[in-house]
This record gives sequence, structure tokens and C-alpha cells, in this order.
Amino acid sequence: MITLKRATAQEACVDEPSEQPPNAIQAEGLGRRFGRNWVIRDLNLEVPPGSITALLGRNGIGKSTTIQVLLGLLPASEGTVRILGQDPVKLGPKVFQDVGYVSEKRELLEDQSVSGLTRIVAEIYGQRFDTDRFEELRKRFELAPKARCKTLSKGQRARLLLALAIAARPKILVLDEPTSGLDVVVRDDFLGGIAEFAAEEGQAVLLSTHMIEDVARICDRAVILRTGRPALTGETDQLRASVQRYLVRLTGVLPTGCQVPLPHGAVILERDPRALTILSSGAPEHLEAALDQALPLAGIERQPASLKEAFTCLSAAVPGDEA
Repeated sequence: MITLKRATAQEACVDEPSEQPPNAIQAEGLGRRFGRNWVIRDLNLEVPPGSITALLGRNGIGKSTTIQVLLGLLPASEGTVRILGQDPVKLGPKVFQDVGYVSEKRELLEDQSVSGLTRIVAEIYGQRFDTDRFEELRKRFELAPKARCKTLSKGQRARLLLALAIAARPKILVLDEPTSGLDVVVRDDFLGGIAEFAAEEGQAVLLSTHMIEDVARICDRAVILRTGRPALTGETDQLRASVQRYLVRLTGVLPTGCQVPLPHGAVILERDPRALTILSSGAPEHLEAALDQALPLAGIERQPASLKEAFTCLSAAVPGDEA
């Protein structure tokens, strides 16, 4: 199991007051539209130094677009973005002096070998590129120096890009679906590399993913994008604790197709003729009162939700939502 140990405020010894460093990434009221369609809107987002923040949301919600706007690759339609306190649009390509970015497309110079591409990247970054660190990661990720980029699998491409990004010693890593296509063993090592990067002082990670297991293992914060509603932001433990799992047993049989009236913030996870499993982020008494009025109850058992169940509940679409 990969874990991160971070110093708490009580553990830190500070002799003199110091200025609070800017967030690695900060967005306020951020929006982006294509024509009349808003892909993201009213997004407030923080990625503090030293954190691993997950960007979560259902497929098509706009996670990749959000990342491109945050990095200045797409202009915002409204709101502001700051990377280490600076406007990424004004910085232009200079933003990547401090940001290592691995896109979902995982583009490479296809005619180059692994070693050839490494030489090109090393020349771009000069003395800043840590060749020893790259070699360590290359061997760890089992990347053959002579392998042509065009022959690499999806997982190998992701591992090569991560190794190159870390070796360039950025202050921020931004990763779009980084573990997609990786097998279990390789994924574990890949996540270890991300965790080690973030453990170094002042560095931060923002990763977009649909792999909730990855979030549970290495992420300390999460931003959940939701259709038609403000994003939810918080520590992963807090988000998980905000949702409860209810096992609802019935005295009779629930007819097929019967609509169960649920209060806002509740969704049915599993449905059997004589039992329901419900997730809810609302007050327990509201859910229990609604169920007591609508169903022949034999009993309700409240349980903690897993992070995956919490995400299912918190990201659920609400009837009438519009993009």
C-alpha cells in the first residue's frame, strides 16, 4: 500500500512568521464554453503546494478541458487562473518551465527511440534535467533505451512521459488519466513515482482520473465536477465521510418499476425485491423519514461509505440538470 507522510502544522518548527506561498494552481469563477454550450462554469479550485489533488467527474463532464484551461492551452471564457501566482495565458510556453504535463493523448516523437527522445528533452531543459533521476525511473518502469516510441504501448508511453516530466524537476505535475491502460503491477509502481514526487518539499500534483482506487491510495484532496452544479472540493476523507450507506430491509416485496421518493442528495445503489442499498449525503433523519412514509420498512442499517460510493453519490446527476 502506498502512503504519504506529511508534516503537520504542529510538527513544523517556525522561528519567524513567513509569507504564505501561493497555491500551485488557483482558479476562481472559471468557465469555458464552445459556442453556447458551457463545458465548465463557476469552477473554484485550489491545488496547494505539497498536495495530490484528484480531478473527478463522470465521463464527458469536462475534466480534460478543465486541465487545458488551467494550463492556458485554452483561454477561459470567464474567471481567472493562476499557476504559482501567475497568469498561464500570459506566460505562454514558459508555464511549462514549472509544470510537467502528461496529456490523455500521450503524444511522443514517434520516429525517436526512448534514448533519442530523452536527449532532445534534456537539451531543452539543460542543466535542470536530472539524467540520473530519469535513468532510475526508466529502469524502474522497464523502458528499453532502444525501443522506438511508435512501438510503445499505451502504458509504456505514460510511464516514459512521467519519467521525462519528473526528471525535468517541475514544481507541479498535471496528469490526465495517467494510469489508464496500466496493469496492476505497473500501476502500483507508477503511483509510487507520483507519490514520491509530491513528497518532495513544495511540489504538487493535479491528476484527472476515473480510477477511484488510485485516488484512495495517493490523493489527499479531490475536486468533483458535477453537471449543472458547483464543484465539490475537499479532503478525500472529508468527502468520504459526508456520505452514508444505508441497507434498507422491507417487510414486503417492492414492485418492479416502483419509484422510491428520495430526498435531495440520495441515490439508490442496489435494488432487490426486499431490500435497497441507498447512498445519501443529506441528513439521516430526512432520508429515514422519507423512507418510513413511502415503504414498508423492516429496518434501516447505516454504514460508512467507501470513497467510490461517495463519488457515485456526490457526482450523481439531479433530474432537470442541464449542462
